[in-house]
Order: sequence, then C-alpha cells, then structure tokens
Amino acid sequence: MSERLGSLLVPCFILLVSVYASLYVGQLPPLWFGILPLLPIILASVAILLAWHFNKGRVLILILLLLIPKLYGDSNEEASLTAYLVVSCFCIALLAFVPERGFFNRFAVNRILFVVMLVSWCYAIERSWVSFSFLDHAFLNTTVSWSTVLLWCVLLISTSTIGFAWWLSGDTFRASGLISIVSLLIIGHFASSDTQFDALLSAQFLLWIWFLLMESHRMAYLDDMTKLPGRRALNEQLVGLSKRYAIAMVDVDHFKKFNDTYGHDMGDKVLKSVASQLKYFANPGRAFRYGGEEFTIVFRGKQLAEVEETLELVREGIEDALVEVFDPKKKQDIDVNVTVSLGVAFATLGESPDAVLKRADEALYQSKKKGRNRVSKSLPPKNS
Repeated sequence: MSERLGSLLVPCFILLVSVYASLYVGQLPPLWFGILPLLPIILASVAILLAWHFNKGRVLILILLLLIPKLYGDSNEEASLTAYLVVSCFCIALLAFVPERGFFNRFAVNRILFVVMLVSWCYAIERSWVSFSFLDHAFLNTTVSWSTVLLWCVLLISTSTIGFAWWLSGDTFRASGLISIVSLLIIGHFASSDTQFDALLSAQFLLWIWFLLMESHRMAYLDDMTKLPGRRALNEQLVGLSKRYAIAMVDVDHFKKFNDTYGHDMGDKVLKSVASQLKYFANPGRAFRYGGEEFTIVFRGKQLAEVEETLELVREGIEDALVEVFDPKKKQDIDVNVTVSLGVAFATLGESPDAVLKRADEALYQSKKKGRNRVSKSLPPKNS
C-alpha cells in the first residue's frame, strides 16, 4: 500500500504546485513572460534527451503527444483543444499497457507514424476537414450532443482504466500517466490564457523528467527480476551503517539441483517467491539481492533484539510457501516448496561492514554443513 501511494506522491505534488503557480502566473516579472512560452520546449527537449539516454520509447511518444498543441495551432480554439485532449488521454492510457520497446529499433518507424497520425487527426479536425454531422444530433432528446457524450466516454474510460491498472500494480509509469490525464483535463477546461497553458504544460514535462530520473535510479539500484534492492544499494547501505547493526546472509538450498531438474525459468520463479517472502517477513530488517541465489538482510540499531526471531520467521515463511512449477517429466504443473539456510553476524566495536558480511557468510555455510534449512549465528571475532 505504501509503495503504491508513494508512486503517486511526487506526481500529485507537481500537479498541485503547477495549478497553484498557474493561478498567479500573471504576477511574474516581464522577463519571465518572455521565457515562459519557451519553457515547455526546453523541458520537452530535456525529457526527450533523457528518454533517448535511458532507451524509453514510450516516454518519447508521450512527450511528442504533449507537444502537439505547442508545435501548431491555437490553444484557444475549442475544436482543436478538444480533439487533442481526447486523443492524448486515450493514447496515454493505451501506452500504460504497451510494453517498453526502446528508443531506436525496428519499432521506431511505427512510433513515428503513430504520432504523425495523431497530429494529422487533430489538424484535420481543427481545419474542419473531418466532420461527423450525425454526431451533432441531440443525445436522447437532451441538450447534449452525441459527440460530447462520446468524448466524455473516451475520457472516462481512459482515466478509470489507467487508474485501476495503477491501483493493481503501483507502477510509476501508470501513476505518472494518470496525473498527466488529470492535468490535461485541467488544461482543457480551466486554462484561460496562453501563460496558464504554458505553465501547466511545463509541469507535464517536468513530471516526465522526474519519472525518467526515478527510472534511472531503479535501473541502477533495483534488481529487475526480484524487485529487491541490488548489490549496489547494499554497498551504499553498508557504508552508512551505525555502530550497532547485524547482517544476515540467505541462500536457497539445492538451487543448482532445482535448476537442473525444472529449468532456469522455474528457478527464476523460485527466486521471485523467496524475494516476496523476504519482503514480507524481513521487517524490521531490509532485504537485498546479493547475487545468484543469495540474499542479504541488514538490521540496524534498535532492531537487533528482534533479529533471530525475525530470521526464524523468514525461514519458516519461505519453507511454507508453495511455488507452482512445470515438471518436464510429469508434463504438468506441480507445487513445490524450497528451503533456505541463513547465517547472521552482529557487528562489534571497530569492525568493518565487510568483515561482518564475511562472518555472516561463514555462519551461512555452517548452516549448510549442519543440514540446511536453519539459522546459524556467528561468534564474535577473537580480538573483540
């Protein structure tokens, strides 16, 4: 729950600040009035460069979508803005369900054609080249036309779909996309001047710059398969530890044999299952993917009294969890469970984190020698 809401916190903050700033944009000094029309272009250029650097093709499409009203047309023309609003909201929701395909590859032409089609569509509506006269008829004898009803249906479906998908996954792209749609609705219905339009649009590009920076952090520090912090995050955590801490090493028992029996893809399912159990049971410690089938849990300060009890809960939780794998011999899915061996070391005064980690690793191998599926505690170093 906290991770899900956390993915929406910064996008909501950017939206609220942009709305507040747009209300007082008229009080800016004359110099800023000259810069403000260029600000969306500058921020969009930064976002495109970052999308290229991190190979994020979906963000490229999204930035080009947001640039459409800035690159041509007049934001005060209702038909143009309405067409842009509906098409953009629908496509943002669609992008939330499209897998990332990268920036420069065989999908690049399709992406470019897709954006060109959207620009052409909005331009044709603005110039009245495209007209559906039957949609101007009243909806069920009301004062509302069919076109208005259909447009609002598209907006409602787009918003609710991406909102529901975000709630289920907590995905940062979907959270940012949801706020983008809300921001576009605000732009379409409440931006009364070009300066307000530029201020709100600039915030959109700022939002996606933030998303790309968060993605760079995720790629650097988060293990892509298990979704746990990786080795780099662990190294930084070890550098900043206080004097009182403990480190536990966790290793999946007979993992090589499991891979040989069921295949590496089934082994990945086991690692994901172990990681999810570590997330759930390791609190108040913090779990990391150390490498291969090994994991690390770091406990700090006042948490030390709970370490051994917590590690037993981790061991039992992993042992009790069933993992569905495909058995190539039986040609069917079966439920299996795995066990882990754990070793823990408590830091002593003046001992380096690397030394504590080494003692935890030695305690882990003591658990292996004693029959696996157990927790072993390292003795303090002799010179302590």
